[in-house]
This record gives sequence, C-alpha cells and structure tokens, in this order.
Amino acid sequence: MSFSQPLFLMFLLTIPVLIFLYMIKPRHKKVTIPSTFLWERLKKQKRIAKPAQKLRFSLLLLLGIFALFSFSMYLAAPNIFIKNARKNVVFAFDNGASMSCREDDSKSYLQKSKEIAKDIIDRLPGTARVSVVTFSDTVEVLQKEGTRSFAKDAIDRVAQTYYETNLKSSLALISKLFKPSDTTLFIFTDKNVPYLENAKLYKFPKPKDNVSIENISCVSSKDGFDALVEIKNRGIKKASFELELFADGKLVGLKNIFLLPGKAESFLFENIKGNYKVVWGKINYHDALEKDNLFWTVLEPVRAKQKVLYVGKGNFFFEKVWLSFDDVELYKTQDVKNIAGDFDIYIFDQCIPQKFPQKGAFIFVLPNDGNALKLLGIKIGKNDSNEGYARFVKSSVTQNIIGMDFAVQKAVYIIDRAFEPVAKIGGKPIISFGNIQNHPSILFGFAIDNSDLPLKVSFPILMANIKSAFVKKSQLFEKTAFYPGEEIRVFSYSDKKADLILPDGKREIVDLSGYPSVLPKKDVLGIYSLVLNEKSKESYKFAINFPTYALDDSGSRNLAEDNSNFLDAGKINSVKMPYSLKDIFLILALIFLTLEWMVFLNENRV
Repeated sequence: MSFSQPLFLMFLLTIPVLIFLYMIKPRHKKVTIPSTFLWERLKKQKRIAKPAQKLRFSLLLLLGIFALFSFSMYLAAPNIFIKNARKNVVFAFDNGASMSCREDDSKSYLQKSKEIAKDIIDRLPGTARVSVVTFSDTVEVLQKEGTRSFAKDAIDRVAQTYYETNLKSSLALISKLFKPSDTTLFIFTDKNVPYLENAKLYKFPKPKDNVSIENISCVSSKDGFDALVEIKNRGIKKASFELELFADGKLVGLKNIFLLPGKAESFLFENIKGNYKVVWGKINYHDALEKDNLFWTVLEPVRAKQKVLYVGKGNFFFEKVWLSFDDVELYKTQDVKNIAGDFDIYIFDQCIPQKFPQKGAFIFVLPNDGNALKLLGIKIGKNDSNEGYARFVKSSVTQNIIGMDFAVQKAVYIIDRAFEPVAKIGGKPIISFGNIQNHPSILFGFAIDNSDLPLKVSFPILMANIKSAFVKKSQLFEKTAFYPGEEIRVFSYSDKKADLILPDGKREIVDLSGYPSVLPKKDVLGIYSLVLNEKSKESYKFAINFPTYALDDSGSRNLAEDNSNFLDAGKINSVKMPYSLKDIFLILALIFLTLEWMVFLNENRV
C-alpha cells in the first residue's frame, strides 16, 4: 500500500487525544432520589469528577476511534496495487518543444518515451485496453481503448512538435477523457507534474549542457543594419563557443563567446553594410538541444515619412496637430471626387468619397448626410443633436487618456457593434475604431469644431495613438519573428488567396479575405514566405523560432512521484494497477459517525 498524501497520517495523533478525553470524562451512577437531595449534592459537585479514571470499554469511544482512523486514511489517499487485466491503460506523451532534448545518445526524450511505452505494452495482459494520447499546446487522441498491437502503431505516429507544452490544461482534459478511477495513466514528460490519481510518471531531467539564442533584434539603416544577439547558458557547466551571424546566407559577423552556467548576455554586431533581408544567428556548440542554437529574423525596411491627405474645407486643429509630427507629410485638398491612392492616411472631414482608395487608413468626421453615410455601411443613431461630456474609455487608441473628458454638442451615436468604442456619452460611443472595407478607420460622430476636444491635452495624444495604430496595421505583419503556435495576423487589403511557402519548400494556399487575416498555426522552424501576387512576385517573409521559454518550468508544490524505476526492464514482471481506497474510507468514516450518533442518542434517552 502507498499513500498519495502521507502527511495527513499525522491526523491519527488525534486518536490518543480522544482516548484521554474519555478518561477524564465524569461518570455518574443513575439512582432514584428525592428532589431536595439534589441541592445537598450541588455543594459537593467538585468531588464527583476525578482528574482521571481507569479506561473502561465504551462503544462511543470505539466508534469515535474508528471514525477518526477512517477519516485520516481518507485524507492520506491510500492506494493498493493489484493485478487487474480489465482496467484501461493510457499512455500520455508530451511532444512539446522541450521533449526534443537529447542526452548521452542520439535519441530524443520523445523517442525514448516511445520505446519505453512499447516495452510496457509487451508486459500488459492480452485483454488490456490501451489508449494513446499526445499533449503539447493541445491534446490529440491517437487511439482510445484499443488492442496492444494497434497501440504500438499509434505510438509510431507520435510526432515531435515545437509548441510550448500547456501542462495544466492538457492533463485536465486527459482526466476528463479518461476516468482516473478506471484508468492507469503513464505520463512521459520533462515537466513537473502535479499529483494525479492512478498516474505513473516518467520525468526526464533538464539538460545539463544547453546554450540557446534567446532573441535577435535588428535596427535597419539606409546602408545596413545593427544586430543585438541575446544568448543564455541554460546548463550547469561553463560553455565556450563561436557565435556566427549570417545575412542572406553570407557570414557577416563572428564572435568567440564564454558563458558561465545560468548567465545570459547580449552581443552587438554594429555597422553591417549591405542591403539584406533575412538575418540569422548560429551557435557552434554541440549540446543536448541543437534546435535552439539557431534564430531567424527578417529585417524591416527603413520607414519613410507617412503621407497624410486631409480632404475637406479646412480645419486648423487637424492641420496643426498633424504638422507637429516629424514623420508625417501633410497634404490638403477639397476635391472629394478625385482622391489619389498613394497616401498612408486619409482624413475625410464631413465628407465621404464615392470611391475609396485601395490602400491606406481612414479618419472620418461624419457629415449630417444620411445618403453619404450609406456609403460607409455603418449603423448610427437617429438623433444627431446629442450633447454633454464625453469620456475616453479603454481601447486600442486611448493609451494615456483613459478617463479624460471633453464637452461636445450635435453628436451622433455610432451604434455599430463591429466597431470598438473610443469615447462615450452616457454609455453610448461617439468615437469608434474599426474597419471599413478592410481599411482601419476612426469615426468621429461630431464635427471637431462642435467640441472643446482640440483645446484638451488629450487631443494630440489621441492623434498620436491613432497614427501609431495605423502604422502598425499598415505593415503586413505586426512583427517578423514569431514562435510556434503564436497567432500570425496578416493586415492585407487583398480579398484573395495567397501562397504560403514553408521553410521545407512546401506550399499552402491561405485565405486573406478577412482583415486582419490569421494564418494557420505552424511549428516548422525557419523562414516563411507569403506570396500575395504570383505575377508580380510580391512576397513578404517572416520567421518562426524555437520557443526557448518552453524550457522553463515553474513547477508545483504538490508533485507527482517520479516512477522512473518502473521502466527498468529487469524489474518488471507484470504491470500492477493502482486502486485508490480513498472513497472507501470516506464511506466508512460516515458510517461510523452515524452509528456513534445513534448510540449517543440511545444512552441519553430519558
């Protein structure tokens, strides 16, 4: 017998306390006496009870001891191991990124897990029902309650992924799929696993020798770039190696590195001349995990000044705030019918174009013209004379101004739920942020001159936030280096399909009809290319790198026991299934408490 929570056995120490309480309990002999005799006996009350008495048999005491013992055993959660061919066996393989580590030989942790599981299957009874599941960022059932031979085939299909292992949610889902009371669960992982009923754990150790590239950040210039490489020694011994930096396949930098255990340092490569696109770093060091010795990134082009076109009759406040930005070139026109299509941001002040530009972001100051508003295809309130104090709420463009207010009149409510509220009057939005015909757009439900917003400090901050949000969404990707499983959003105005070229050369067709579109989840490490137009060869690159953060493990206070020895082939004659006695002892404790109460009522019956 074993105990899952052996510390709760200390609760058994309450049994001697119960016995002692029964020894000092006053005992009285029942006799028939006159009522006046009671008053005389009250004077001698202190002599009735003795400090301690000889322990005598008591059914109440016996039932109390049994109840305490049963409840203590329930808390300690005892298990007995019995041979039971009818029970189900589940093999759960962690196939996350960290399980690609290798120890002394060339086999990874996952490969060793598969070999060990097959050895256990050979020792199971022929009638055993075997299930095979994998878990990393999600749980996948490869076989449920099948035969031993089919289970081996399922184990062969277990593939290495490079996603981060979400241990807590994965084990919770596995526990729901397979009843712990009817199942023996074999877990193979390198993570700290919390206690699970009827589970046996094989935990692989953290690699003793591992150096990783944590990140590479680059800053582009007109004639080249600078690169900062962050490296960490995750092992327990010092490491000496070479760090190589490549740009478009050409070696552009080399440094000799020495790192102490547990230390992380950053190394700068400056003034690398040339017009490059793809940069990657490489550590020349043979350790337990080689996938994290590489890191790819894509250089972002040097940003030119943003071209902003104001369309309207003129507004001093708009012109002044946009001219104050150093990275903006402001143009003005009153001709709403002939709009050029080569601007980054368009400000339509109380006018709506008949035809929208193909690219760019929009700021609309809504006019009092129902027919014009139909061109936008948005839902607005019927009353256009709302007034009061508006307040900025939490949104994508209200950093540093949340809670600030301003006075406004002749405002219309923007009630379209597809838009994110930016400022509200009485709980209803009058400034909103969203998309119009796949263009990021800001809607003002009032003329700027009908408010004191331009006189507030929040106005230039709001315009700066809007500009930053538009710059972010004018790029195809929010960044150029991602990790497996991370959401990759594409801000493309195309409503067509595109080709996604994987690092191994395979091609997939992806749908870019939404704004933004989300690419399918990938874990192949390397450089990807997204081809938007096959004829013009318009393509954009991004990288997916090994998630070094997946090697960290915060752990848990209540850990499952590491049963690594159960996999020693020389010690396994047959697999015994653990059976929990926890529920049985809980039922016994309740029975004993019920009997004790019944005996107590009987002894004290008048």
